[in-house]
Amino acid sequence: MNFVIAPPIKETYEKDIRALFPDATLFWLEDLDDEKRKKALEKADVLLSRNIVGDIRKEEIPLLAKPAIVQTTRTGVDHLDFKKLPKDIHLYCNSGGWARGIAESACGMIIALNRCLREQLQDLQQGKFHILGYHQKLLSEQTVLIAGFGGIGQAVAEVLFPFHCRLTAISRHLPKSPLLDKAYTMDQLEEAVKEADVLVLALPFTKETEGLISRRILSFMKEDSLLVDVARAQLIDREALLDKVKNNPRFHVAMDVWWEENEAYPKGGDPLLAYPNVLGSAHNAEMSSTAHREALMNALHNIRAFLDGKPLKGKVNREEYRR
Repeated sequence: MNFVIAPPIKETYEKDIRALFPDATLFWLEDLDDEKRKKALEKADVLLSRNIVGDIRKEEIPLLAKPAIVQTTRTGVDHLDFKKLPKDIHLYCNSGGWARGIAESACGMIIALNRCLREQLQDLQQGKFHILGYHQKLLSEQTVLIAGFGGIGQAVAEVLFPFHCRLTAISRHLPKSPLLDKAYTMDQLEEAVKEADVLVLALPFTKETEGLISRRILSFMKEDSLLVDVARAQLIDREALLDKVKNNPRFHVAMDVWWEENEAYPKGGDPLLAYPNVLGSAHNAEMSSTAHREALMNALHNIRAFLDGKPLKGKVNREEYRR
């Protein structure tokens, strides 16, 4: 079995990969010149890539039809232009690979919003010491709706369960978990949102989910509810959310993801952050000292499952994506 590893990870992870795939012939693209890279990809049975665009060259893209499985170490694939990928590519994303950190971040954001920590910090910085007057809440008093119940959504439920909140979830297929008090399918979004005190977005960004949290859906959310987005900002109507935050100071939002990121991020900050009922982080909810290793091992175990004829996670359906 010819196993091609595209990310430059040989120095750190060679022993782990050889232990999991003792019978494989390994090709590390970081070691190969242009001609040897091409030959390795031409005979690849398995390909591990970070996110395709980062470690596979433009002229190498047509060769991705050859492997029986192309496994990414990242979870999201909405950055890919599927029209430029081979039609018969067998692509798998790293479902659940980064879930633990994201779930803890989502939980931390909920608690910070519930305890009005940003408002209190701003008051303290201005010399105001108010013990009372904040609309603080307990998770145990709340219904949390998790939108998307894949690897991340399930991890969010696991982290929140000990707080004794009422856990609900919604996805395309009816979520099933002993942790849930109630489950919905996407055609029940309006009903589910009306009952929720907290909405956590953990859905992929697809044609179906773009703009899902519209002005209409936001209008159904409770006046003092929380919205936490650890998925993609494009799931939310930006202007509608800004209006909701501006006109409803008891409505709180936490964003790990943004409409513009990295170099495109506004120099003056996103307009949402002008309001004290908003928290944010720089699309790094998954990060920790162990995150990269956990994610890589999750991706490698998915490849191992493929080779052993076991069920796989993260099969990508290109028809779901806009590009």
